[in-house]
Amino acid sequence: MGQGQQVTLTGTVTDIKTGAPLPFANVYINNSSIGTTTNEAGHYRLDKLPIGSIEVAVSFLGYTSIKQALRFETGGIKNIPFKMHEGMELQGVTIYSKKSKNRERYLKVISRELLGESKFSKACRLVNPEVLRIRMEDNGHLTAQTTSPLIIENLALGYMIYQDLDDFDFHEGKVYYGGNTRFELLTPKNAEQKADWRSNQVIAYQGSLKQLLRGMVSDSLREYGFRVFQEIPESLRIFSQVRAVNGQNLIRNHINNRILEVRGSQLIQDGELPTERLVVSQTKLEVFDTRQRGRSPYSDLPQAYTQITLPKGYFVITPAGWVVMPMGFELAGHMGSDRFANLLPADWQAD
Repeated sequence: MGQGQQVTLTGTVTDIKTGAPLPFANVYINNSSIGTTTNEAGHYRLDKLPIGSIEVAVSFLGYTSIKQALRFETGGIKNIPFKMHEGMELQGVTIYSKKSKNRERYLKVISRELLGESKFSKACRLVNPEVLRIRMEDNGHLTAQTTSPLIIENLALGYMIYQDLDDFDFHEGKVYYGGNTRFELLTPKNAEQKADWRSNQVIAYQGSLKQLLRGMVSDSLREYGFRVFQEIPESLRIFSQVRAVNGQNLIRNHINNRILEVRGSQLIQDGELPTERLVVSQTKLEVFDTRQRGRSPYSDLPQAYTQITLPKGYFVITPAGWVVMPMGFELAGHMGSDRFANLLPADWQAD
């Protein structure tokens, strides 16, 4: 990437009321390991960012975290100041004592849902669960927020993860959570641990959304082990068989008349900038990972199954599979069940 396609982000982080600088505030690209801290004068600098869209997050102890979407169409130095509000609002939150049996029971649920139940989850832990403010709602929803970033140690992949949990909601087996995420690379004890981390990262990458998107861009879905089908609009479906039963016409609609297998190149369009690609589909995508068995609506395809819905008809990624403008896309099924034990930062690079 040439210098003309790189952005240097600079600015200050200050208290919005007093204007005082906030030293050692975290300034980072959300969901990535790219970040820095402000100096004693509240100044920060992030170098070698690509042109295009990024989401910058800022956190500082005792202040409400900030998240701001930025878009740069040209390279160079960009000055972006951030002003932070002191205090954090936690409305309607019940604080259970640290020794409360209810809190311990709810904490186990939250830990399971955040870390997942994969083979890597056993090597992960919540370092500071005391920052969680937990509430069991009257309607059966288990909710939580954090007063400062929740720290998740992942010794399977080699990351410390800092999660500003704006919202956590668990109900009837389904979980939703959102907030800012910062990855920090751990220092391996030796070469063997470094190699283990890299090996586990590659395993986590296999079958991930990031690999799927990279396979679309390179038109290598089958080589990466994916089969992707696009839902055919009802108005364009061809019915393969019509037969009469008791005077009624019954239509048997086979799988190949409801969804159609597509190549990656059929779903990818160039973006406005050379660092961008668009994933475009006006209908739902159904993804099968041929390397993993799993639950599927189709008996002849008993493989790990994911549905991708694009409410806006597209979202924006980098050629390496980093989602930079989600546009509200939704994941359901296998890929939608990924948790922090298997999560890689957006800027992680495959070999």
